[in-house]
Amino acid sequence: MKKVVIAIPYLTGKGGTETVIKNFAEALDVKNTDDNISWKLVSFGGTKYPEWLSGWNKKVYNFTQSRCIQLMAYAILMPFLIAHIFKKEKPDFFIATNPIIWSIAFAERNVFSKKTKIGAWYHYSFKMKNVKEKYLKKADFFWAISSGIKDELLSLGVSPDKIYVIYNPVDVDHVTAVKRSGKQNRFIYIGRIDYDGQKNVSELIKALNKVKGDWHCDLYGSVDPETKDRLLRLANDHTKSQIEFKGFYKDVWNQIKKADVLILTSKFEGLPMTLIEAAARGISLISSNCPVGPDNIVTSQNGFLYKTGDINNLSAIITRIVGKEIVLPSSKNTSKSISKFGYKAFSDRILVK
Repeated sequence: MKKVVIAIPYLTGKGGTETVIKNFAEALDVKNTDDNISWKLVSFGGTKYPEWLSGWNKKVYNFTQSRCIQLMAYAILMPFLIAHIFKKEKPDFFIATNPIIWSIAFAERNVFSKKTKIGAWYHYSFKMKNVKEKYLKKADFFWAISSGIKDELLSLGVSPDKIYVIYNPVDVDHVTAVKRSGKQNRFIYIGRIDYDGQKNVSELIKALNKVKGDWHCDLYGSVDPETKDRLLRLANDHTKSQIEFKGFYKDVWNQIKKADVLILTSKFEGLPMTLIEAAARGISLISSNCPVGPDNIVTSQNGFLYKTGDINNLSAIITRIVGKEIVLPSSKNTSKSISKFGYKAFSDRILVK
């Protein structure tokens, strides 16, 4: 039986990476696998909200939630903990989501577990996060979560035979469709709400300021009071009357009863899970064509891409939808369009490696 260790740093429990890791456990049924593979998750640092780890056979090293002390613990303790894992588990594969973790493992495996192959499973853009070249030389293979990530790795000098595009797993079969409004005028945003950072929500507000008529947009996600105030100051009177900050929900899809289109305005992503989750529920998509991932998801079957930063393009798409100059793809076609991200397809991609 092959042994596989998946290694992760501290994660709060609320982010997209946590969703991917939770879905991975479900897609491959890691506690009861019959594919001759033994899976184990190792967390260096633990988590604030542990429910997402429940599907795994796991070992959690709880350090602290203090960022400063976490960094000290990583520097001092992690080399010893990884060495301990190698000596105890002798895994066939050690796959990490963090460059420092996979680099330490790469250095130590020659001493403690020479047969172990080191994998890098990064959930962000290598270029936008400025991952140093030295880390790219410390992995035997890479799980790329989008074709854009593969292109980045190739441009950074990684050999193509080391790169496997696996995408991310999403449960597309056991979800309830969200009703459409019938008017093409109900929009939603889901995710962390910042001003002009990665999620770039100010771009959404600027575009909505140009959209007249009858429409509504609900924004779901955590937002600090200062950012919320800045976004409201940016909004014109019509936009203020048509948007609503709903806050963060652990299971946001239970809160959304009606929606026509989900909008994403990010400056960069890895593979935006929110787009896939929305499409699975029959919700059409509008997304910035940012690096990387949206162009793997958004097609003519489910929605529209616009050039990142092009507020006029974004507002024009929304305006044409509200004015019914554009007929949205049907709920059925939208949900069909993302079948390649389903659990079965993902499991097949992983198990052939």
